[in-house]
Amino acid sequence: MYDIYNDELDEMYKIDIHDNINLGKGITPTDSIKTLLGGKFIVLNENVTLREAIDHIQKQHIGCILLENDDKISGIFTERDVVQKIVGNRHDLDKEYVMDYMTLKPDVLHQNDAIGFALNKMIEGGYRHIPIINKSGKPVGIISMQDIINHLGEYFYEDIKNLPPTPLRKQTQREGG
Repeated sequence: MYDIYNDELDEMYKIDIHDNINLGKGITPTDSIKTLLGGKFIVLNENVTLREAIDHIQKQHIGCILLENDDKISGIFTERDVVQKIVGNRHDLDKEYVMDYMTLKPDVLHQNDAIGFALNKMIEGGYRHIPIINKSGKPVGIISMQDIINHLGEYFYEDIKNLPPTPLRKQTQREGG
């Protein structure tokens, strides 16, 4: 029944044997998360309105914002907070403040913490974003589960891709339902 696609399956699962494979410098769970930093992040005062906070998330296309008070992180406000606490509840976004809906005192990581430690903290706490702080406690970035997945995906692209580089057949109609 599936014989017509055997040539494509054979191509997908073909294993090339190379004697002198040079992978370069790999990443390990003990590598520092500072290698993953560099994405944009926003820090706002915790007294901003919900409208301002949501506008920043939408305009910057980011998953969360950090909130501060006296130059220290006091909370994090994520897209999950918007969906679970605000959407559908008829809030006046211009009169209510993000400090009433943010996650207070979020767990933080330091730049030299290991990737494995960050992953463990995310999985254990159910987080998708964790603020990164420097030695003085000021925010220097945010690491997300997606950052780690993207980094691994870029580095191990050849190992995880699931289609041959050039399809053996030309597609004449859309797949799926």
